Amino acid sequence: MIRWQTVLQVTALALSVPAAGAGGAVAQQPDRASCAGVMTEQSRSFTEDCLSDLATFVASQPEMAAKVYSEKDKSYVTLTRTDDGLRAEAVSKFNHPLMKADTPDILERLGWSAPENESDNWKKDIGSASLGNGGAARELGKALEAYGVKQGEAISLTVGPKLSDQPTSR
Repeated sequence: MIRWQTVLQVTALALSVPAAGAGGAVAQQPDRASCAGVMTEQSRSFTEDCLSDLATFVASQPEMAAKVYSEKDKSYVTLTRTDDGLRAEAVSKFNHPLMKADTPDILERLGWSAPENESDNWKKDIGSASLGNGGAARELGKALEAYGVKQGEAISLTVGPKLSDQPTSR
């Protein structure tokens, strides 16, 4: 009889430990994943806060670049740190044949410079003053929306020094 009581007590103890540990781990997870830091193809939700964190991080690190692309259709915007802030490039029709027909007109209305040649991308310089007031995040967000990406949809982030497909023109 004592033997069964011991087995039941040990079993009850063993079952209660993982349950408590699992609850503690969930409670310690952050509300949202960070969009700042070096990463490779990390999935995030498209929010202005995420883009703000990303732009601030890229601007604060030497030789830093980032690529934000839509999980839905693989359209993308890249960011590169410059002496004056950030250089943003939005993929052109030549480099992304699935671009919607009205995207170039929207980008032009938003102040993006059209590609200089067939294989070039749309460009926009974002001054360092726009980083603190959320302007950089709004610029990036409007560009992504021009491609049809909606707030809350999945985006993928790659952030690091000297990305292999980072813009070459300055």
